Amino acid sequence: MKMQIVLSGVGGQGLVSTGEMIGEAASIHENVYATLAASYGSETRGTFTKSEVIVSDEPISYPNVDEPDIILCLAQVAYDRYIDTFHDKTMVFYDTELVRPSESARGVHVGYPFKQMGIEMGNAAVANTIALGVIAKRTNILKRSSLEASVSEYFAAKPKVIGINLQALNAGFSLD
Repeated sequence: MKMQIVLSGVGGQGLVSTGEMIGEAASIHENVYATLAASYGSETRGTFTKSEVIVSDEPISYPNVDEPDIILCLAQVAYDRYIDTFHDKTMVFYDTELVRPSESARGVHVGYPFKQMGIEMGNAAVANTIALGVIAKRTNILKRSSLEASVSEYFAAKPKVIGINLQALNAGFSLD
């Protein structure tokens, strides 16, 4: 098993933290290998951002994604940047209110209004965690319990946001 994941959007959407949570869930809670490579503009908020995560049951020799199996696009700039990397089996998750998918794009497209769902939960900043839940559910890449533990540990220094992020993760898992 080797899954190459790209989490992309703009700075401030929590894509680096989402990548860190995936890596921790995989390597610590599921005892498999994981790598993380992140890139973001110097201004961070509002500029292109990406996290590349590889999860594998074998050692990983190259940490960058060369052919994504899973891609999350939380901004049009991200979708446009990666559209040429989609292959027929790529799972493309996107925010339906922020991204307009191309009719000619390859891959299996799965869209939800992640940001709006976060707003309705009381915090737009949890859109990434909602997306994480639906990605995990649709791909079976990681167990819910591993992700719940990872989310709790990641936000341990900010205990006030653990609850809303666990709610967001579970909201993602509840999506069809």
